[in-house]
Amino acid sequence: MNTTKPKIGLFAGGIKTYWKDTGMLQLPAALEEDISRLRARLEEFCEVVYPHLCTDEDDSAQAARLMRDAKVDLTVMYHSTYLDDAMSCAFLTELGTTYSVLLHSQGLPDLDGNPSAIDWGRCWGVNSAVQLPGSLKRLWPGFRFGYVFGHLDNPQTIRELAQYARAAHAVNNLKGSKIAFLPHRSASVPMYDTFPDEARMIGQTGIKLRFLYIADLIKHMTEVSSEEAEKLGDEMYDRYEVAEPPREEVIQSCRVAIALERLVLSAGVDALAIDMFPGLTPHCGALPAVGMARLIDRGIVVTTEGDLSTAVTGLILKDLAKKPVHFWENLAFDNARNWVFGGHEGGSAGFTMAKKGTVPRLRNTQYVDFRGTHGKPDLGVLPEFITNPGPVTLLTLYHAGQDYEFRIACGESVDTPPRDVHFEHTIFKPRIPLREYFRRMWQHGTCHHFALTHQDVEGEVLKAAEVLNIKIVDLTARSNEQL
Repeated sequence: MNTTKPKIGLFAGGIKTYWKDTGMLQLPAALEEDISRLRARLEEFCEVVYPHLCTDEDDSAQAARLMRDAKVDLTVMYHSTYLDDAMSCAFLTELGTTYSVLLHSQGLPDLDGNPSAIDWGRCWGVNSAVQLPGSLKRLWPGFRFGYVFGHLDNPQTIRELAQYARAAHAVNNLKGSKIAFLPHRSASVPMYDTFPDEARMIGQTGIKLRFLYIADLIKHMTEVSSEEAEKLGDEMYDRYEVAEPPREEVIQSCRVAIALERLVLSAGVDALAIDMFPGLTPHCGALPAVGMARLIDRGIVVTTEGDLSTAVTGLILKDLAKKPVHFWENLAFDNARNWVFGGHEGGSAGFTMAKKGTVPRLRNTQYVDFRGTHGKPDLGVLPEFITNPGPVTLLTLYHAGQDYEFRIACGESVDTPPRDVHFEHTIFKPRIPLREYFRRMWQHGTCHHFALTHQDVEGEVLKAAEVLNIKIVDLTARSNEQL
């Protein structure tokens, strides 16, 4: 998984007429103190590129070029004192497409005491931070940038800047990510909500697409020795409880798992949108679920039924949380306890996501057997466990008319024993009543598949949507004003 820190460019300055023409000769040193304090706070969670204190248009343009060449994920515009529009515009013009956030701060912790003229001068950036948005709306009506308000020493201020940094880093990592279909989207059951618009998805997110084929997987299967398959089979029996499936099906699943891992790793893909039927499972003689779970443990995002939308949101969540991602859908509910039972039928979560203190099981499918389906297996092999409890974030992309839009939901993974359901599952407790949760799905529309990560990254996701300029609907917002 990508563990590199975000990289922020810090643009700070003010008009030099203050100390050139009005005699505030101590002001630059005072401004540098504030900038150093801010930089130290930022360096707690990211790498900072700070060229110099900018004092005119040329300085500002040069700072932007240095940040652009350093390939920063995000820039923070900090008006350490009054900064004129020409400086800001020179910076933003030279910067190009890198997203910027305006930090609306000031140099004094409060208005008590007896500040010096220099101390007051450290605050005049508050004025130009009000001015700049109005100027940009007149100059470039479609220009987008972020906004954070608060004092430099306010933890909430730094927390929001950190969320922006992580969000921009995830968005930049998403661009160019390789997602592969194997072999295509769902072909056996029409699911119109998941039918992709590949061109629009590429245009909105910058991903790259490719196709892998059943023949590719079978070729890798022929190269898996019996010894390799048996060795992985022994590992399955040692680590997990094997219920219904006979050993020969477990071993065949291991053969498919090894081949699938080799295929995906050799193809260099970051996410796999796989479809099990009608071709792959009968041709390979086993469900690919064990291999899918192992890929998830290796940091690959895996979706079933060839779901492109959830593959993309899975990549975003994986990057933000630095954790594996569960492919999840709403399957049943307990209205009295405000619980939603969900998961997917095999290969939807990594083995490492199983609730601590429990042992994953290898089961047959929830459909009992495949004897009515041409080809093998008779029973199928897939993992069964409940995932860990704690905060969770759910995210999907829904194609609404011309564009894709995010749908997010937040709440808790319930601490409860696993259910006898023959697949990996999470019981989700949204932070609003189920009636409102499902009503919003009816109201706004959503893809029925979600990527789920075991961490609260709502703030980062909201800012990633802002950076990508993609509309987002919060299905679990606590008030309609937040929708």
